[in-house]
Amino acid sequence: MKSIRLLIVAGLALAITVPVMAQSANSPVHLNNRLRLGYDDNVYQVGDPTEKAGGLSKKDSLRIIEELELLVALNMERTYLGLRYRPSFVWYEDRADDDTELLHDLDFNFTYNFTPVLALSLSDNLRASELPELHDENYIVREHDDNIYNSAIATLTYAIRPETRIDLSGRVITMVYDSKSPAKENGDYYSLVGGLTLRQQLASLTSLSGDLRYQVLTYNKAKKINARDADTIFAGVGAEQTFSPKMIGSLRAGISSRSYDDSRYDDQNMPYGEGSITFLPSPATRITASASYSIYESDVERYLSQNRTYFSLSLAHDITAKLNFYASSAFSMGAYEKDYAMDADLYDADENSYLVSLRLSYRINRINWIEVGYQFVKLDSEIKNRESYERNRVDIGWKIQLF
Repeated sequence: MKSIRLLIVAGLALAITVPVMAQSANSPVHLNNRLRLGYDDNVYQVGDPTEKAGGLSKKDSLRIIEELELLVALNMERTYLGLRYRPSFVWYEDRADDDTELLHDLDFNFTYNFTPVLALSLSDNLRASELPELHDENYIVREHDDNIYNSAIATLTYAIRPETRIDLSGRVITMVYDSKSPAKENGDYYSLVGGLTLRQQLASLTSLSGDLRYQVLTYNKAKKINARDADTIFAGVGAEQTFSPKMIGSLRAGISSRSYDDSRYDDQNMPYGEGSITFLPSPATRITASASYSIYESDVERYLSQNRTYFSLSLAHDITAKLNFYASSAFSMGAYEKDYAMDADLYDADENSYLVSLRLSYRINRINWIEVGYQFVKLDSEIKNRESYERNRVDIGWKIQLF
């Protein structure tokens, strides 16, 4: 009985204090909470002799997602600090061996202006992801690849003249798999990147840039015979153009050269390119499209690298002042070459991934929202011992701004 009273008092206290705290709309710190009920039609795949296509059948499950979202935006005379941190707890109603996940997403940005011509910017992106272990007898359906990915960037910017500036940057990327993951030994890596960019403003709406970068890639847990360590040089040019107040575009292109520590493999010389465009057809609508092509770290441990082609498209639209719609899609094609395979029986192969995400959000009042979402994921792989799959997820949830 005492516990029930305590819960009632706590609930009343929350009901009173949350609206009061939420009055501070101009506060630089906000905390949101999301509680969602969802359905996943392919948590994992298992062998099934009754299934003709690959002998696999899907295992589905209901799931509950509890997510906090901390947002910080501090603007001072010389300094800006932005932070977004989202820890999530996920519970699966029917997932063998492991029915919970604890995920972390962190985005951090910091800028400091020493003088009108000298500035320092720091950013960090951390993703702690967990996926189920999906083994079926003698082949891997999807690898158990619980991992922590982190990308940290530091850039020092100096304005030589009002229309000319130089950026000196460094980046550290780390990928660390769980100690129980089969990807741990050959999948852990770190990447060190240093770069120099010269930017020239030609007119108020146009700027050009030249870019030179050097990357060191090290698989720090792999034995020497399995190591895919490499050094890569990137050199290219870029342009940014404001076509109109409603349309902005950018384009970068160049040449990359990758050399492997293992002398059995030839250097890889290939072009790279990336472009993006943002269009605002109305104050309520934003459309962004991007595309890229480059040499990229391999997602398959027995290949040294992949030639990756990537496309994405996103839409944000305010249907009304309270009703918002978001849609995004992405396509990635990884081309793997037998000349850069570590096993003699591997061949040229492609692995394509598809992602479509839809979300509808309705604002009930100043601090409460109802959200409905859908996500489709597909992996289509030609690579030996990699199984293709499709996954559909739907969810409905409640979001509240605590303060």
